[in-house]
Amino acid sequence: MDSQELLSLLDKHDVTYQAFTYPAVSTSKEADQYLKDETFVKCKNLFIKTRDKKSYFLVMLPENKKIDWKKAQKELFTSSLTMADEDELMEKLKVKRGLVSPFSLLNDETNTIPLVIDQEAMEENNFVGVHPNDNTKTISLQWIDLARILSSYGHLVEERSF
Repeated sequence: MDSQELLSLLDKHDVTYQAFTYPAVSTSKEADQYLKDETFVKCKNLFIKTRDKKSYFLVMLPENKKIDWKKAQKELFTSSLTMADEDELMEKLKVKRGLVSPFSLLNDETNTIPLVIDQEAMEENNFVGVHPNDNTKTISLQWIDLARILSSYGHLVEERSF
């Protein structure tokens, strides 16, 4: 799903959002230089997997927080986690590194990859900024609307403490 299709989907579901456009970026830190005065939560998205490749997770963390792998393993009820590679990103979410977004889950044809949001991010603000599957844009929307859209397409959305 490209950016325009996603924005149309949000409009169809009466989601209120604000869009910001800037030059292409590869990381949340790069996007920040264009969004520094905005007050929504700024997150990084990590596509992780179990080492046996049986389970995948899209994890949203506050942009300045590092993942605690041991805590993540406990929270996700697994003994071993690692980052998914570029090929897995393309196969599962149909995106390249630098384009990962919660909305990338809409490209997951199996609907088996949950969005796991760090509790700290959700407590910071009611609004979050995410890429609409385009690294030249960020949209700000409420957490509840993000969860509603993904859930309506069969994706589990969970809050955990990493």
